[in-house]
Amino acid sequence: MRLTFRGFEVLFINIEASGLSSASFPIEIGWVLDDEAGPESFLVRPHATWDFDSGWSAQSAAIHGLRPAMLEAEGLSIDEACSRLDEVTHGRLVVSDAPQHDSWWLNRLYAAAGQRMTWPVGDVERLYGGLAQEAGLDPTMAERLLTHIEQIYPHPHRAGPDALRLAKAARALADPEFRRGFHVT
Repeated sequence: MRLTFRGFEVLFINIEASGLSSASFPIEIGWVLDDEAGPESFLVRPHATWDFDSGWSAQSAAIHGLRPAMLEAEGLSIDEACSRLDEVTHGRLVVSDAPQHDSWWLNRLYAAAGQRMTWPVGDVERLYGGLAQEAGLDPTMAERLLTHIEQIYPHPHRAGPDALRLAKAARALADPEFRRGFHVT
């Protein structure tokens, strides 16, 4: 289902990065526009100015399972990545569970391409609150639904499935029929 909120289609986005340091860079970008169609994602081929010595974390790699050779072989160029993102985000409300970090990595991507990111990344928690309010759910019930979704859709630290988890949580708040399937009281 494609979710709309206050007149905008919602795009759920997630970024996997090379690490968490200030030298880190985006390595996988995933999104969901329709939770029934599933997630989409691509790897990012690192830009020549991104330094693996200071920006790559073995600890992060152990979590997401991505390797530099995979990025080189399968990743989109910086320009292709920006074009694809501009196309999919155009006119949509883009939300993330880590908007500050994801915006930082996306800005790093666009800067490497010599471009400026023209779309903001909002906080999915604010969306959840708005959806729960529109659905007339009390905060306790909304929290139970979100906890249940976390159990059903784990956090594998891969961009596409992580974006799908966000979309499913939003749908559980917004869609009464979908919500009834969880039998959460």
